[in-house]
Amino acid sequence: MNTRVIYAVGIGIILIGIIFYFLFNSGFLAQNPNLNDPLSSSLNTSQGNSLGSNSVQSSFEANGQFVSAQPNNQNLSLTIDSVKVLPVNDELRLEVAFKAYNPNRGTIILETISYNVYLDGLRLTSGDIGSRTEGFIDSLESVYTIIGNQSIVIRDREALTDDALSKFDSQGKLIDGASNASGSGTDDPLQFNVNGTYFYTLNRGSDTQVGEHTFSFKYPINP
Repeated sequence: MNTRVIYAVGIGIILIGIIFYFLFNSGFLAQNPNLNDPLSSSLNTSQGNSLGSNSVQSSFEANGQFVSAQPNNQNLSLTIDSVKVLPVNDELRLEVAFKAYNPNRGTIILETISYNVYLDGLRLTSGDIGSRTEGFIDSLESVYTIIGNQSIVIRDREALTDDALSKFDSQGKLIDGASNASGSGTDDPLQFNVNGTYFYTLNRGSDTQVGEHTFSFKYPINP
């Protein structure tokens, strides 16, 4: 009696082994390694929901590493920060301050800003900031490196033209009657008109994106 029981148990173990052997060779268990792992199944489900959601601006790479879905090809943003006429070493100079913002994850190199400043149609000064690298950076001192999601302020001072000098006193204040910019009868303030172009390159890993844009800003002047 005991011998029959032992034989039955042995046969059952052999049958179970044969079933698992065929299941493994058929690829069922290999294709579902987390079938009996509730923690792994939960993680995979959570990642799948994140990838399918439009409200979450992020994604998972194949190896499970978190990466930002923020685009890396947006234009450099350039705005005017201030325009002033200042006495410097007994002569008048016009100071222009630009604010450059990098909205990308990658680094942007601002190479040049070329600009002109006008008041009531009269050119006050012109300036060039930085230098073109032409694909090769000789020195970082000649360009402006802006890391992702950061901004910098760039100032430049240039001498006034001879015609512009007659419009301002020794302290850089606009002489009364020197401009008829507000002669239209409105209360609009006098404004500097700053226009020009800027050139930059965006680092995208093994690739770079170049950009050249024009701008035109207005900045109020206190007479």
